[in-house]
Amino acid sequence: MQPTPSPSLSTRRQVLSSGFTAALASCVALGVLGGGRAFASDPTVAASGRVSLVGDSLTMGTLPFQEDAFANAGWARSTIDAHGSRGVRTKVRSDHHTGLTAVDGIRRAVGDSEVWVIALGSNDAGIYSKDKQPDLIRMMMDKIGTGHAVMWVNIYLPRTPPRQQFWNSALDLVAAERSDEMFVYDWASMAEQEDRWLAHDKVHYSRIGYKYRSTAIALASRGLLPTGIDARRVGPRRMGTSTRS
Repeated sequence: MQPTPSPSLSTRRQVLSSGFTAALASCVALGVLGGGRAFASDPTVAASGRVSLVGDSLTMGTLPFQEDAFANAGWARSTIDAHGSRGVRTKVRSDHHTGLTAVDGIRRAVGDSEVWVIALGSNDAGIYSKDKQPDLIRMMMDKIGTGHAVMWVNIYLPRTPPRQQFWNSALDLVAAERSDEMFVYDWASMAEQEDRWLAHDKVHYSRIGYKYRSTAIALASRGLLPTGIDARRVGPRRMGTSTRS
């Protein structure tokens, strides 16, 4: 009997869109994220692959949870580089990297990744006009390069809906152009249903909001792992590593 072919990336996206959302929705309904871990890990599950995450202050908020979330989702290795007020091409003085140079920094430090998660845009959406935003996103995609799966987390800015709409539409546009490489994770739709996750500024999140966000990102990114990656088994005390720069 011939082996069943692996699903294409687009098919994996369709499964991901319904599957991880349903899984996370179950966590929300049960309130299981109120404890120490976002979701239970299975020590018999084979962990594989490397995922790298580049983000801004929202990613900084997930740092207490994101490493474990990636490991529990099945990633063998994870690298996170985040700083407040970061954009694709912009940064504050205390930040060593823009979004673009953070990709270079991660590659110098730990090598390349099969999957990249980009959680930038809340700052860029307020800096660049809507006609400039698609080119900015393309610039980041070109930096990562072909041969990778990229999951870009869209933005939720309930106090500035046009800003949110313009940026998220730009993400959708570029993702449609690069349908084999780029997937937009619709965080905005999820956050819109859970106002209790938001901090008073309606940009950042509460501790529980960041827990949910870290879990959602981990589950979604795992669905984009290319087939054919060698797996290794990890025990309960060896759940993966994370590099934060």
